[in-house]
Amino acid sequence: MGDASKHIQLTSLLLIFLFSALAIYSISFVLPTLMQIYGEAVAFSIALSWIGGGIGGLIMGVFGDLKSKRYALLLSIVLFALPMLANVVQLNIIVFYIVWFLIGFGVNAVNGISYVYVTELAPSRTRGFIGSIMQGFYFLGAILGLVTSFIVKGDIFVYFLIVSILSLLSIPLWVFIPESKWKGNFSFKLPRDMLKVTVFGSIFSIGSFLYLVPLVSLSFTLFSFLGSRLYVVIFSAFILGMISFMVSGRISDTVGRRLSSYIFAGISIVSSITLFLGATLSDPVLLIGSFIVLIVGSSFFAYFGVWMSEVYPVNFKATGTNITLFLGRLIGGGFGVTLVLLLPFGLGRDLAISTVISSVLVLMSATQIPETVKK
Repeated sequence: MGDASKHIQLTSLLLIFLFSALAIYSISFVLPTLMQIYGEAVAFSIALSWIGGGIGGLIMGVFGDLKSKRYALLLSIVLFALPMLANVVQLNIIVFYIVWFLIGFGVNAVNGISYVYVTELAPSRTRGFIGSIMQGFYFLGAILGLVTSFIVKGDIFVYFLIVSILSLLSIPLWVFIPESKWKGNFSFKLPRDMLKVTVFGSIFSIGSFLYLVPLVSLSFTLFSFLGSRLYVVIFSAFILGMISFMVSGRISDTVGRRLSSYIFAGISIVSSITLFLGATLSDPVLLIGSFIVLIVGSSFFAYFGVWMSEVYPVNFKATGTNITLFLGRLIGGGFGVTLVLLLPFGLGRDLAISTVISSVLVLMSATQIPETVKK
């Protein structure tokens, strides 16, 4: 297979990932408008999308290892792109919940399979970098949603129509994705060292999702006192986050996945303490600065999917990667926002407590995951 062909495949994969990231975050940027239509109960759809994501990633990961990663990817695309279209009309709240459960199911299944494809298609010397670019597209997807919501000025029909069209573009892009060459006799039986990887990989995943999902989802609420200037703050943070993800992937390819995780988890712990102080002192400069650095610090998650895919054996790559992501999506994604909001110390300090605990979980678990970069 020529380099040009692989570049097309990787580019198609990255674009599919981007559109899936836009889909999963799209609801966050029109949530106030949706609350006017459905009431505050509509916010539960965010939790349902991540719960669906945990289940979807696991089921489609098994299907990919057992049957076909390529067709698992196609089915996952269809499961988020087609339900997205339903948002252009006003739905019953129960139907709305089902739609967002399916969107999450498809999006996170796409993500889990994509990590395996990056591990297979990308050269080993740049695997972490390319995987981090892909993971950084979560921020780019959020930026697309943010900018689109700003342009359409709360018009739900136009907003979700645009998101739906972009999501559906994933289907023709799938044509360029090859069937995985990594085949093996699928089995749930794993050596003891792989069971250890699964336990600590799951802890790393919980820490990452519990850190990032509430931080991004509650950013609008945290900076509501800024008025329209909050768009500038959040846009800047997401841009820097995307750049930082790319840089961290390059660092992990050079110094190793473990050391890179130590560096960014350490940055996150310090910035969490700063956020706590900023919230306590009601200092907007400390709040904004620490929030941006926290987004940068989340780069320990940039290459995690690729790292897990490198560790697991050929016949268990998609399943193993998605098992480690399952609890993260379920606990951090599904209940992370609710857990933070249940804390009684004020949103800024609540987020700081959440991110410092999450960073410690990441730091601790990284010590137990095998290094995959040869120095």
